[in-house]
Amino acid sequence: MRWEYAAFDLLVGLPPLVLGRRIPGFPRPALRAAIIGAAPFVVWDLVVVGDHWNFEPARVLGLWLLGLPIEEWAFFLAVPFACLLLWESWLGRSPPAAIDRARWIYALAIPSVAVAAWATAHGREYTAVAALALAGAAAVDHALGVRLLQRRAGWIYFAVVVLLTTVCNGYLTARPIVVYEAEYQLGWRVWTIPIEDYAFGLALMLTVTALYEHARGRVVRPSWAAALIRRRFGGYRHVLVAVDERLPEHPRGLPRIAVIGGGLAGISAAELLSRRAFEVVLFERDTKLGGKLAGWREQLDDGFVAPIEHGFHAFFRHYYNLNEWFRELGLDSRLRPIDDYAILTADGRRFGFAGTAAAPGLNLLALARSGLFRVRDVLRPRTGRALETLLRYDADVEDPRLDHTSFADFADAAELPRELRMVFSTFARAFFADERRISMAELTAAFHFYYLGHDHGLLYDWLDGSSDEALVAPIQDRMIQQGVDIRFGRAIERVESGPRGLTVDGERFDRIVLAADVAAARGVIARSHSLAGTQLSRSMAHMRAGQRYSVLRLWCRQRFGDTLPIFVVTERPQLLDAIAFVHRSDPRAASWAAEQCGSVIELHAYAVPDGLTDEQVAEQMLGDAERFLPGLCRSVEHRHQQIRANFTALHVGMRTHRPGVVTDVPGLVLAGDWVRLPSPAKLMEAAHLSARMAVDAICRDYGIRGVASFTVPRTGLLARKIRPEAGTTMH
Repeated sequence: MRWEYAAFDLLVGLPPLVLGRRIPGFPRPALRAAIIGAAPFVVWDLVVVGDHWNFEPARVLGLWLLGLPIEEWAFFLAVPFACLLLWESWLGRSPPAAIDRARWIYALAIPSVAVAAWATAHGREYTAVAALALAGAAAVDHALGVRLLQRRAGWIYFAVVVLLTTVCNGYLTARPIVVYEAEYQLGWRVWTIPIEDYAFGLALMLTVTALYEHARGRVVRPSWAAALIRRRFGGYRHVLVAVDERLPEHPRGLPRIAVIGGGLAGISAAELLSRRAFEVVLFERDTKLGGKLAGWREQLDDGFVAPIEHGFHAFFRHYYNLNEWFRELGLDSRLRPIDDYAILTADGRRFGFAGTAAAPGLNLLALARSGLFRVRDVLRPRTGRALETLLRYDADVEDPRLDHTSFADFADAAELPRELRMVFSTFARAFFADERRISMAELTAAFHFYYLGHDHGLLYDWLDGSSDEALVAPIQDRMIQQGVDIRFGRAIERVESGPRGLTVDGERFDRIVLAADVAAARGVIARSHSLAGTQLSRSMAHMRAGQRYSVLRLWCRQRFGDTLPIFVVTERPQLLDAIAFVHRSDPRAASWAAEQCGSVIELHAYAVPDGLTDEQVAEQMLGDAERFLPGLCRSVEHRHQQIRANFTALHVGMRTHRPGVVTDVPGLVLAGDWVRLPSPAKLMEAAHLSARMAVDAICRDYGIRGVASFTVPRTGLLARKIRPEAGTTMH
């Protein structure tokens, strides 16, 4: 029957193709792994067909491609795809724990090579290739860091592969559809199956499955390439400020410290100072702490009492200092991992980054594999040289021209591909600046910090609960227990430095931490007459808030977002930058959504163009959201909009003037995400790290034990010298 081999392929391959589409994230990496993994085996097939084996003409359709029947080509897709579906649905989701005592298994590649050499010398070419294929597959498994051969699930899987080989190859050789020349084999058979077929099949599936697991990010050890890159960086967590444990922990007496501002930087500084037994007074102009982490209730025009926050927050895993603080306070248990970082494009495409390579450099290749750009596009001289700038980042040696170049000018000169430019523009707006305003020096540092300076990738954690309940309230309780005097409703007018020392609105203090947002801090310094003419005053005159941002919270009667990650970034057709499905993170929103069979959604716009009214902003955001979530507008039951301008501007020409933590005013230190730091931290990590460094500076003034700080590597992959080495102290 001429259709017999074709029927076999359909029977094996068609059900997995249908069923595999129902598994999120499975079809594309599985198909890619099958094609790439099978390629060398197909090449061998092409080389030896008609010599080592042939195909029974009566059982193939007669359609040949490069000397192989079309059914043989289909075989190399159908069988691996079917096995991968079995792996994914049954064994692949088990924890990829290595069996450390089985490390010796990879040493078996050596006798496999010896068998191949012996077989070659005796004309047993199929035996030689099968043995080499096993050794090569083991090398691929080890090199990619998947280590299937060290996993119990892997051995169960390979036992099933052997069983399937017996069934499938038994059928193909017994009919026979495939006819072998015995002189190229050992002559050992299981039923009608040459023993080499088992080695060939195991090597094929070990290679394909290792490629698939690596594509899904399920690795036990770093790949060889990732391990070399990690070694090049000296690790990804470096010491920025070390602690001398020999120093006393508390100062003599009770030095009074004023902390101005109750946002993240302020509460970080106040809590850390109070641990060292300083007398801390925290001034906050609002009636609540937290700043952009604060939450509150507000009655809307329709009478609905709405729980409100400033917006969804992402806690990235390379926020080493902030995450360390949360662990010390016992708050890290409220963090949950996001399932994917996804970008939704205006034309309906979706880019996801879960499971992609995360090592610096390799993650750029992962962007290419995901379709965000073509490698040949960035190999153009102008584009390649421009992108090298990102990999040559050096926190100590900055090109001053970058601070006077916007990303738009950089992208135009570099001729960036459209999709890659879209990613960069989206990334730039996350810092509250459009591509024509953001400084390329700031964007280069930010890209290194978030993507090219560690192997955590783009994934992050989100807060299981509202930020005021899960973070701010317990931190406030902790500060009160440690003696912090919190004074609400105190908008500070000025700080002065004179014969009486430092004063805050006339009240004397030994040290001051100015941790207000950038606009408020600029105002305080401008009104402080004794600071006129200082370098701090001149620097602060250049500081200002970034563009306006808008958070539109919607209570909807329809369910949205169940097939998307909890937070997605959008290409921004007009104004929308991101969507957060709040009912999946905040218990209060979840309760409302459950009662109404609906959703609570936040729409974010991070860099609102000048001149738009509040209503125009809301309408454009809703119009954009409708494109991604059809039916959204007509399902809105309640809505709350906030438009603010209190984030730090990272605009062209500003980095040069940005003040550091320690100022030229004795006893006055700064904290906030607007402060210049010796490491490339941004946003929440910058706010907290600056507070740690401010506290450490005060501790050093009093000769007591300071506060340790950490950083991602301070230089890029292609910098001339990676520094500091892990464990190095740098002030």
